[in-house]
Amino acid sequence: MGSRRFILASLTGALALVATTGPALAKKPEPEPPPGEERPLSAQEQAASDRKAAMAERSVASDDASGGDLVTLACVVPLGAEALNPEPATLEPLSAAPAPADGVDGTAVAEETATDGTSAGEAAVVAAACVVPQGFLAVEARDQTLGHYCGPAVGQVIANYSWAVPAGANKYLQRDIAAWMSTDVNGGTGAFQMEFGLEKATANSPRRPVNWNWIVTDLIDTDRDGWVGDQLDAYVRSNISNSRMPLAIPVKPHDPNSPSGAHLASWPQPVFSPGHWVSIYGWVGIHDGSDRARMYFTDSSRDEGGATGKFWTPTRWFTLMILEHTKRIVW
Repeated sequence: MGSRRFILASLTGALALVATTGPALAKKPEPEPPPGEERPLSAQEQAASDRKAAMAERSVASDDASGGDLVTLACVVPLGAEALNPEPATLEPLSAAPAPADGVDGTAVAEETATDGTSAGEAAVVAAACVVPQGFLAVEARDQTLGHYCGPAVGQVIANYSWAVPAGANKYLQRDIAAWMSTDVNGGTGAFQMEFGLEKATANSPRRPVNWNWIVTDLIDTDRDGWVGDQLDAYVRSNISNSRMPLAIPVKPHDPNSPSGAHLASWPQPVFSPGHWVSIYGWVGIHDGSDRARMYFTDSSRDEGGATGKFWTPTRWFTLMILEHTKRIVW
């Protein structure tokens, strides 16, 4: 009897030891963020982001010093003469004008001319375009096929560009891109899901640079000057003018509760939104803290409260919208 009690006591103690020591030996999984929130970057992801950000800042610093951003221009006139001499903007609704020559939903739109319509006026516009620092990629806007498909629509725009598909054609359907981005499963598209989907959608494409990787980057003040607009400016200019790839940007398109009032030109009316993806494909002017520098983007939201097409918004506004949302980009 005593032996039996001893054995039972020993077994109970051993089980208790296993129960108390087992979890301490196993690494706990990272908790999933609440719906609508983004998880932090891992150490490896942060290192990759830091490398790409540092390369971008070095690249634009070199361009600024050498004039490289002027040498490579094709004297593009993105939205006519007005785009080349932007007036200082205030936080009021901007006019949203589609870009020339490239289509909206695969349809061509008429190319704009200089404001006076004369050949001399056009020559002056082209001459100005060769002086103002800028960079543009040949993309087409696409309308999102479902209300929560802004992410897949951006993926479609970028995939079509990366694969150099003919005007009006699509490399992949939005529902296929949505599957890669887990958009239907999650009811939307997070930054890491966007990154994964873009990796799939652009893999082995002719315009994707060698050794290119899509990266999630938190927009932070790396040079500690009190502002992050210069960081966004560097990332966009480097990605478009040097790597020749668009960027995917999540924002609140026109948040009624925005502290700054910044919003997308394609969303003139306030709307409550969990977030919205757009693709930046061009830039004009170097950001100096004012509203003169611009970023050009595609939007897909014709039936969701915004518009579908190609638009511009000041770089400063984009910075504020990013900071008021997830504070990150995919590039």
